[in-house]
Amino acid sequence: MQRRTVLAAAAALGAGAGARAQRVERVEGVERLGGPLSIGWDRWGIPHVEAGSVADAFFGQGYAVATLRLWQMDLARRRTLGRLAGVFGPAFVPFDVAARTVRFRGEVAAEWGHHDPRVQALAEAWVAGVNARIGAVEADASLLPPEFVALDMRPERWAAEDLIRMRDSGPPNVRAEMRRAVLAAHGQLGLDALAMPLAPRHALRVPEGLDCARLHPSQLALLGRLSGPLPFARAVRQGALEDDLDAMQGSNGWVVAPGRSATGHALLANDPHLAVSVPGPRVIVHMRAPGLDAVGAGPAWRPGFQFGHTDRIAFGRTDFQVDQEDLFVLELNADGSAWRGPDGWRPIERVQERVAVRGAEDAVAEVALSALGPLVFEDRAARHALVVRSVQRESGPSVALEYVPLMLARNWGEYRAAIRTAVWGSNYLYADVEGNIGWQTGGRVPRRVGYDGLMPVPAAGPYRWDGVLDPDEMVGVYNPPEGWIATANQMPFPPGWPEAQVTSREWTPDDRYRRIAEVLGANGRVSVADCQALQCDTANLRARALRPVMAGLSGEGAAALLAWDGRVEAESTAAALFELWWAGFGAALRRAILPETLPAAVREALPVLHPHVLLALATGEDARVPERMALGQAALEAAWAQAAGRRWGELHQLELRHGLAALGAVANVHAGGSGGDGATVKARWWAGPQATQVSGGASFAAVIDLGDPGAARGINLPGQSGDPRSPHYSDLVPLWLADERVELTAAEIVSTLRLAPR
Repeated sequence: MQRRTVLAAAAALGAGAGARAQRVERVEGVERLGGPLSIGWDRWGIPHVEAGSVADAFFGQGYAVATLRLWQMDLARRRTLGRLAGVFGPAFVPFDVAARTVRFRGEVAAEWGHHDPRVQALAEAWVAGVNARIGAVEADASLLPPEFVALDMRPERWAAEDLIRMRDSGPPNVRAEMRRAVLAAHGQLGLDALAMPLAPRHALRVPEGLDCARLHPSQLALLGRLSGPLPFARAVRQGALEDDLDAMQGSNGWVVAPGRSATGHALLANDPHLAVSVPGPRVIVHMRAPGLDAVGAGPAWRPGFQFGHTDRIAFGRTDFQVDQEDLFVLELNADGSAWRGPDGWRPIERVQERVAVRGAEDAVAEVALSALGPLVFEDRAARHALVVRSVQRESGPSVALEYVPLMLARNWGEYRAAIRTAVWGSNYLYADVEGNIGWQTGGRVPRRVGYDGLMPVPAAGPYRWDGVLDPDEMVGVYNPPEGWIATANQMPFPPGWPEAQVTSREWTPDDRYRRIAEVLGANGRVSVADCQALQCDTANLRARALRPVMAGLSGEGAAALLAWDGRVEAESTAAALFELWWAGFGAALRRAILPETLPAAVREALPVLHPHVLLALATGEDARVPERMALGQAALEAAWAQAAGRRWGELHQLELRHGLAALGAVANVHAGGSGGDGATVKARWWAGPQATQVSGGASFAAVIDLGDPGAARGINLPGQSGDPRSPHYSDLVPLWLADERVELTAAEIVSTLRLAPR
């Protein structure tokens, strides 16, 4: 039983004499805690955990993040494990069934062996910290976040095995596989290059034995329920994010060696991108214990963090496109009890899943399992089914645990060893106090035999996996002569990279990387201020490439574009005009290249074209649209009328929507206009004129000087807390919009929580 007391005391954790009084709370009798633990909360809501052991520091992280984000954590766990309908009712049953269909079903005890031997104990300590906070909430209803109160529900306690079972559905490249099948069914496979030019270059071929006519995008509906908006959610329009190639798994990161650094020490900068939300996707925590001094950010529902630094190293990451899942087409027997494999018929196991439903009888759903993975679509009458095979659902490391060993590394060798168990495709960036910098890609990538993973394959054919790519075969570099390394999700393979070691051929447009390389590659030394300015850089390279087109247009709009400096600033009227013009021009080019004479299914399969394809069509580098200048002029006249002198920030508003705001329990956050767009280093996504809001970007950003890691500053949108009653619910929004940063470890402590073991 926990017992709590509150008192005022002199500011702790290093505050000097004369410091103003702070609130100190004591909690006695905390189970699973090894020794005294202190959590100091600074003026930005960042928790600073002080513990006597590394395990207790992870306990403190679990307690702290559950204090800040209990609703967010509970919802993430329920959704991944398929436990929503029990508290939200019948409308959530399809989401639970989808989650249970694709969940990991292996033996948990054996799975711990795939990780660093220290990980299990630290994960168990983190879970114990989460549960200790839940215990405090159970004992004092006033601590319960308002979402639970509004929905008359309570948080569930966690188990360490949840972190083994909570596996992501994987990158959505199976949707691209389906797109290509639809195009091939209409004899238009060549049009796929309009949506995704493959890099390295590669010729698409329909796998032998595949009947593309039997495939339709609707057959992947179950996958949409794994990540799409929940029935109570009022979120950013999901389709806008799915159709925005600039928003596809984006982030920026770079490291600078001492020889190119203005401080004489290595620098690391990282600003990872996700859809913006309230609460935000990440939370910052500072953890100190003998052998550990680390601060960083990561998802609240996972132990450790993705980005940050210790007293020895700094580390960051961006998404590295890896093809981790494949769509297999199954031929079923007459009664659906077996599927045809390359060596004959193989059994299908059918499992009855009982789903608890609030306010109704339990739902019973059948989940069909094959040796390749779960069936995500089935038509027994047509003897046709689909399986998504994914590394996430096969025995191996769990994505929910991959950040823990990063925090324990002390040098490049240990860091590379830590990322050997990475699951999700990542560009891992590294810098240390000795002045070394490095980049290593990681993630589990299947070795495909007989096919390339770019289209569905018949399960009866000679198409199989032969283990996964060894991390040592993946691209990376250590202390390059250039003195800097940058990654922004671009295709990273040098010429001649072995075909067998190509992890993907589908990449985010490289505009951000080219701009970062342009700035870092210039002569001179790079300072911390330079890195922060580059994170906030709004130069649009597409606008630069389009200047010859602008010069061929006429009217006031053309004059305004030609006088513009090409920076997408919130106060710029020319930037607003450009964005509207380019959106309209791109849509006109798509209609020209995909005329109404094409089958509707073909046009629907290509809702957007790759930005660089549109750029080539607009500039005439690709001459397939001879009327391009007339289309550009018409689009400009329409944009001029639509812009009406408005600034870009008026069309590009930051509005953060909470899924339960309609209940009045929580609040949306209405902020203001933002600069940048999806193509600028200051990545602030824009879904187009039909949704004038910032749909995503760098919710977290930081720059770290390894000469003085404790002085690192960063930002976390919209604030540290997910509770609208907290002053830290959205207090960082104005700073985020103003491109400012806050102290990660040096801010004033305003309250302290002291925990004592039972």
